[in-house]
Amino acid sequence: MEKPKISVIMPSLNVGDYMEQCLSSVLSQSLNDIEVICVDAGSTDQTLDIIKKHQVNDKRIKIIHSDKKSYGHQVNLGLKEAKGIYISIVETDDYIDENMLEDLYESSQDNTIDIVKANFYYVNDYGDKIELIKDTSKKALTPNEVFTLKEKPLFIEGHPSIWAGIYLREFLENNNINFLEVPKGGWVDNPFFYETALKAQKIIYLDKQVYYYRVTNPNSSTNDFNDNTLPMKRILDIYDILEENKIQDENIILYFYKRLFRYIEIILENNDDDLYSLDYETCCYIQRVLKKVDSNLVRCELISNFKVLYYKFMSPLLLQHFEEN
Repeated sequence: MEKPKISVIMPSLNVGDYMEQCLSSVLSQSLNDIEVICVDAGSTDQTLDIIKKHQVNDKRIKIIHSDKKSYGHQVNLGLKEAKGIYISIVETDDYIDENMLEDLYESSQDNTIDIVKANFYYVNDYGDKIELIKDTSKKALTPNEVFTLKEKPLFIEGHPSIWAGIYLREFLENNNINFLEVPKGGWVDNPFFYETALKAQKIIYLDKQVYYYRVTNPNSSTNDFNDNTLPMKRILDIYDILEENKIQDENIILYFYKRLFRYIEIILENNDDDLYSLDYETCCYIQRVLKKVDSNLVRCELISNFKVLYYKFMSPLLLQHFEEN
């Protein structure tokens, strides 16, 4: 049996409000030679009914039942099942352009590119009104140019957007790249993003919006911000990847620091920008992360906002506040 060109992995859990649009956008792709691996983690709404309805008429769909409510575990189950030359991951509260997979695959240069990545829209869905915002974080990258991360560290700027690309399955397998398996979403796209970018020998970026990333789903892991430590846990995982790969390139490290400090900002934003409303564990995690940071690079290379964050959180007075209270 010939390999499909792309295996599309679709992890799902109670996304009945969005599943029809998402799955339809995948099944109606201009590239027909795909397999669609739906990995459901025990949905109790109409999600599975929608998938099964489409499966009756489209044999490209395979259904896997996950015993864990873990995005990483679900994707890993899909990776084990995948037979395609390339891997695509589509989150089931989003949707994709009808030419996305064809555009990405046609840029793979006869299956020699490890990562083919494109741009995306942020989707603010207000029911009767849809607002699309183009991501601009990688606008300075030269489209259709083959590069490595060392040559173009800007590639790791902005949202990981792992779903706006395809990954050579052989590349993932040869480098033993999988997802972390933690409960729920767990921000596990971050370490996957870094590990693939660091290990890829050939990357191509397309300046075309092919993916529609819905940011207004109240049940998404991004919006369900109940654990302030998650961003810092994933930053520590990325530190491990940088150390394992012996990364000392200053430009790559600086782009990583920008992400690190942006995530500290996000933690604060989700706590009314009140430093002292953070719990002890969160502050300990942030300090643990910042102790790994090169203070000279902070002082000489980073913007003033990030410098302020660094000195605020590294102050011994921060944890002393908890002792006093």
